[in-house]
Amino acid sequence: MAGVDEAGRGPWAGPVVAAAVILRTSRLPTRIDDSKRLTAAQRVRAFMVILDRAEVGVGIVCAEDIDRGDILRATGLAMQQAVQNLPRPPDLVLVDGPTAPPLASPCWPLVHGDQRSYVVGCASIVAKVVRDGLMEFYHRLAPQYAFNRHKGYGTLLHAERLRALGPSVFHRRSFSPVAEVLLAGAA
Repeated sequence: MAGVDEAGRGPWAGPVVAAAVILRTSRLPTRIDDSKRLTAAQRVRAFMVILDRAEVGVGIVCAEDIDRGDILRATGLAMQQAVQNLPRPPDLVLVDGPTAPPLASPCWPLVHGDQRSYVVGCASIVAKVVRDGLMEFYHRLAPQYAFNRHKGYGTLLHAERLRALGPSVFHRRSFSPVAEVLLAGAA
């Protein structure tokens, strides 16, 4: 059985990342929970254990591809990629949320799955750590946006930098705060 979850549906910048995890053991020697309930250090520690003791697939859909469709389609695509990137197809997939993307394996959506299912919690952690790592990398490429601090989410700091600098190549132009800055710049 695989657990699938995503990170990054709501931010104004960066990709949406999904992870699929198949555990090789029933429990891991670290705290597993919804990634939002763990500190950054706890997430990284758990991430390393998961990578060592599970089969992991990751899917990433960039901001430009999010803008070509919508965030829900992009999230489904990232989840499909994550499952396809597992070393073997799972017998069953538990997906965090009310709906599941079309997959080759049987799939059950599970609302609050990252809190209710151990394996979905593992996927939540992997997706969040991978996405945060990408945002740290984007920060090195465009430090003026402070992606290392807000990870692309709609914070006051991000809004200030976005208004002052305009969008970067990492911004989701279809998201209203970014689109408003683009419209203001065109006026």
